[in-house]
Amino acid sequence: MTRLSAQDAGFLRIETPRCPFHVAALMVLRPPEGAAGNFLRKLARDCGRLNEILPAFNRQLSDPENISGAHWEEATNYCPENHVFHYALPQPGRMQDLLQLVTRAHERRLDRHRPLWELHIIEGLPGGRFAMYCKTHHALVDGIGAMRMIQSLFSTDETAGINFRQVRREQGHQHSHHSLFEQLGRVASSTLKQYRAVPQLSRLLLHMGEDILRGNAEGMRLPFTAPRTLFNTELEARRSLTICDLPLSTVRRLAKQSGGTVNDVLLAICGGALRRYLKAQNALPKSSLIVGMPVSLKSAQGEDGNRLSYILSPFFTSESNDAKRLQRVVRTTRAAKREMAAMSVTAAEDFYALLMLPAVLLTLSGNAERVRPAINAIFSNVPGAKTPLYLNGARLEALYPLSIITHGMGLNITVVSHAGKLCFGIAGCPERQAAIDELPVHIRASYNALRKEMAGR
Repeated sequence: MTRLSAQDAGFLRIETPRCPFHVAALMVLRPPEGAAGNFLRKLARDCGRLNEILPAFNRQLSDPENISGAHWEEATNYCPENHVFHYALPQPGRMQDLLQLVTRAHERRLDRHRPLWELHIIEGLPGGRFAMYCKTHHALVDGIGAMRMIQSLFSTDETAGINFRQVRREQGHQHSHHSLFEQLGRVASSTLKQYRAVPQLSRLLLHMGEDILRGNAEGMRLPFTAPRTLFNTELEARRSLTICDLPLSTVRRLAKQSGGTVNDVLLAICGGALRRYLKAQNALPKSSLIVGMPVSLKSAQGEDGNRLSYILSPFFTSESNDAKRLQRVVRTTRAAKREMAAMSVTAAEDFYALLMLPAVLLTLSGNAERVRPAINAIFSNVPGAKTPLYLNGARLEALYPLSIITHGMGLNITVVSHAGKLCFGIAGCPERQAAIDELPVHIRASYNALRKEMAGR
């Protein structure tokens, strides 16, 4: 029996019927050549045993009705039929049909009386392909952890099957940049570290304030300075899930040409797409939308590896030229990374939590619309596999992340790179955001415009 962390309990408490709190992935796969007629049926049986090798999939709440007193415990009556579902699209199977089906599954909350995950195997796509949609509650794992857990089932060897003799060791609750509740707990408990971090945070906030006074449009943004948009309302239960792909090689070339990163190019493309979308809705504010963006920052103390923090940056939706938007993004993120890299690990990791606490409290109290938004949307770019992956011989062709939206922050754009492609997963609320399912069209238009403008330089 394991006690719920403050974060686990927090994610369970914040969940409502209109705002479920699970992270998910939609995968498109191609069966191996000469696959038997019962290949998918056997795969579904194998997936029903995932609780044997993924500890998180064999964990349930001891008391779902009382989160304060609940613990994580091993499932005593696990039944694979409650977690693994196998069905087919009506023919001819289209990606639109798949997305509609997955959207309905994504809207439903997970049953708290069972282990908090589901996996759907959906056959009937063109060319004999099939899809897998897997969702897991955020209290069990964060988005990055879920991706790693899913990818751990795959192999670079197309002849290998799922290894049920090897239990995947849990990497703890690696909630990284999603760990708001955990970070808030550290803010309260690590008094000495926070005391030492106060001057650094104060200096950062002072620089942000100076940028505002000087009219610097390319500095980091304080929360609650974002314009109000149709993304920043109370949400309904319906969701819009859309996907699209971009070629990684071309985006890398644009990044090199601009002196920025792949993340900078993607942020500029999304800024252009949001500008196009909001103009089509006659809802583009004069000031730029603000993005909440997790970034990897190398430690100033020189220790190995990276650390994660948040940048609140303009999307530069007020900039009509796509190439100029990219240059402004590069300057902003470069300066922001320098500023935050000079901070201590404690100050950098707690920066987001300290600034976003009011937003969380307003959301929990139902007052998210009473003040200006902390941010307008969330954008995240997660590195994925560089080489082809296989599941029981089926080749993974694409992996689309599908994340969480909440009251006051109703748009989430997450990108995962996979085998030369950048796979976009976009979550929105169609009842608050008219024609939001057209955002992939605007992403491609922004990408093509950026390529054209950069080619002329």
